[in-house]
Amino acid sequence: MLARRSIFAALAIAAAFLVAPHKAFAQSHSEHLTQAIEETKEAIKEGKQHMASSFAEHAHNAWDHAKAASGEDPKGHIKTAMKHLSQGLKTAKRTHHASRIDKGVRHAETALIHLKAANQ
Repeated sequence: MLARRSIFAALAIAAAFLVAPHKAFAQSHSEHLTQAIEETKEAIKEGKQHMASSFAEHAHNAWDHAKAASGEDPKGHIKTAMKHLSQGLKTAKRTHHASRIDKGVRHAETALIHLKAANQ
């Protein structure tokens, strides 16, 4: 009787150790995706005010969070968002030309659409 209880207790502990990291990863994935969305929104807001350096900073932060969240992305929305964030950075970085910043903002807006789709 005691051996049976020990076996069930050991199995329960083993199951807890197997499930806990996956839940922690899912939570971390969700948090990074939420942060990526918030940073992208902030980048768009700054870009529309033609604040190039602030736009680049927020877009880069969004890219970092998207990269951290890209582990579980079956439809590829996060990777597509990362490409648009990267393109937006390349377009608007080190410039104060309004047309180039606007083009970077359009890339960020497309990235935001994909990040929101990945979050659903």
